[in-house]
Amino acid sequence: MTQDVDYDLIVIGAGGAGMSGAIWAAEAGCKVIILESEDRIGGSTALSDGVFNAADTSLQRKLGLTDSIDDYYDYYMTLNAWRQPAALIRRFCEEATPTLEWLLSIGVTYPERIAHKPKQPVFPGSVEGGGLYSAGVEWPPRGHCPVEGGSVYINAMENRRAVLGVELVLNTRVRQLIVEDGAVKGVEVDGQTLRSHAVLIACGGIANADHEMVRAWFPDAYDTLPEGYHPRAGSAVGSRGDGVRLGEQAGAHIIGKNCGLAVSGPFLPNAPQGFHGYQPTSVVYVNGRGQRFAPETAPYAVMPGLIKEQGFKVWGVFDEGARLRSDPSRSGFARGWDPDFVLQSVANGDIIVADTLEALAGKCAMRPGALRVTVDQFNEDIGAGKDRWFLRSMEDIHPILEGPFYAFRHVNGGFTLTGVGPRIDPDAHALDEDGRIIPGLFAAGESGAGVLGERYVGGGNSVANAITMGRVAGMTIGREVKGL
Repeated sequence: MTQDVDYDLIVIGAGGAGMSGAIWAAEAGCKVIILESEDRIGGSTALSDGVFNAADTSLQRKLGLTDSIDDYYDYYMTLNAWRQPAALIRRFCEEATPTLEWLLSIGVTYPERIAHKPKQPVFPGSVEGGGLYSAGVEWPPRGHCPVEGGSVYINAMENRRAVLGVELVLNTRVRQLIVEDGAVKGVEVDGQTLRSHAVLIACGGIANADHEMVRAWFPDAYDTLPEGYHPRAGSAVGSRGDGVRLGEQAGAHIIGKNCGLAVSGPFLPNAPQGFHGYQPTSVVYVNGRGQRFAPETAPYAVMPGLIKEQGFKVWGVFDEGARLRSDPSRSGFARGWDPDFVLQSVANGDIIVADTLEALAGKCAMRPGALRVTVDQFNEDIGAGKDRWFLRSMEDIHPILEGPFYAFRHVNGGFTLTGVGPRIDPDAHALDEDGRIIPGLFAAGESGAGVLGERYVGGGNSVANAITMGRVAGMTIGREVKGL
């Protein structure tokens, strides 16, 4: 080693990927420092529900479920139409399981139960009480959900970091890499030069970047919204696109357009600040023609893509009976839909109202006959107990019969995570425009592009990606720097 090296590894970001990478490099004997831009650790992982997607795990086996890495890999690649790099996805699927078992070994726990998502069209994130559940459209279930949420991972890794003596510096945003002869040699931060054998970019995605970057890399989040509106970001504030900017300094190949997870829901721009909640359950989602295009209970990982296929022109339609039954307590939020809120939304233009379905269709530029057929068939299917088109559960759903009738825009109005950053190989090396490894540069989590595709495989994909690929990066760095 040269004498001017301060650290074996500098990690940029103290979220799931950064903490995992730092720990595994330190386990191999590396001298590591983590530089975090915010005043606390955890990033988006700490804010998440904590679902971790993995196959052939000890929890699955305890619950009598048979699964395999092969099946997980096939599912992952099929859902993404084989657009993701096969070798990288295979490595992720193989390493997610030992990563989860490692988390169990350092104090993370999951309830030994099979849980189920709600049947109604509400945001189906984690499940109350935690456990193992089908986090997307997979079977057997692979979503490992802790009761405490994503902070449990950060707390467990923070304890291990402290034991290993990994240095951590908060309120320190890295804006400049040291690049010499095509290799990354450290960072410049706060007027100080820190040199290292390796740098791991693990500073999150682009959700809170400037609008120009978001529009360039996640245009789907803009195409669905009327002119002048910006998508809502659900990531930690540190997800400012620094991974993209830093990668570009080293000549990294930046990829990941429209990769991540858009979030769909009612477009109510005049709703009160802090409004939460969900539309009445007796609602149909229709496209610009007035026809249903999906089950209203489609998983949140699936619905954004279905909305895109409709040209982003989607409406939710319900009746006066549904308005009168609206109850914010059904969604678990103190501020949500109620009968008066719907009327206020009509008054401010967020919700359209008409005395008949045909008149409503006209106001929304739908085909009146198509909307009438759609609603009539929906009502018939409720009576028959079977959805003829999409096979959703019709339990506890009321017919749409009583005028006036209401419609709201249903849009991909925000996103919670992205997969934009330096392209990485299966060992988490960052690659240049020609596909060569950039010496000394690694990326993981939302900052390491290639694992997250345009189709989110289900709850836990992002957390598993962050902690797993951070671990892969740490092991690679330990092996290459320390020969372990």
